[in-house]
Formats: sequence, C-alpha cells, structure tokens
Amino acid sequence: MGQITINEGLAWLKTLKKRHEELLALRNDNAHRERRFYGASADKEIVKEPVYDVKVLDRLVGRVAREIRLLDQALKATNAKTVVEGYDQGDAVLGELS
Repeated sequence: MGQITINEGLAWLKTLKKRHEELLALRNDNAHRERRFYGASADKEIVKEPVYDVKVLDRLVGRVAREIRLLDQALKATNAKTVVEGYDQGDAVLGELS
C-alpha cells in the first residue's frame, strides 16, 4: 500500500487497533487447547497445549503495536502542518467585556 490520506490513515489506525486487541486476546486467553480428564475417584487433570507458536504470536502483536505507534505519530505530524481551509481565527468572537 502506498501513501494514504488523513481520513484513510484514521480508518487504518482503527483497523490496526482492533486487530491488536484481537491478537492480545488470542495471546492471553485463547492460545491453548484444554483437555480435561476425570478419573474414577473424582480426580481431574487439566492439560493445556499451545495452539500457536507463542514467539510468532508475540512478534505479530509487537509488530502491530509498532505500526499503530508509527501511524499515530505520522498522522499527528501531518496534522500539525495542515492548514484548516475556509476558516480565519479571530479573538473578537470571544467577546471582550469592558
């Protein structure tokens, strides 16, 4: 993907944040398969097996978080240079009382 407008950047930032939340939930809660064994004497054993490679998932979470930071910084820098068209700021609108 090439250069984008501010509006497209804001939409992409929202998408990145949603994906980051999904990956965090996957990493924290759903990245394992759970099996339960119940014995005759009411003993139970829970075995958790990882479904995804934890290192790969963690790298992906970090990469998405980094992309969010970079896009946010770029949007803020662009916004600081952009002039609002069709509006002239004037202090007179505040109404000076004498």
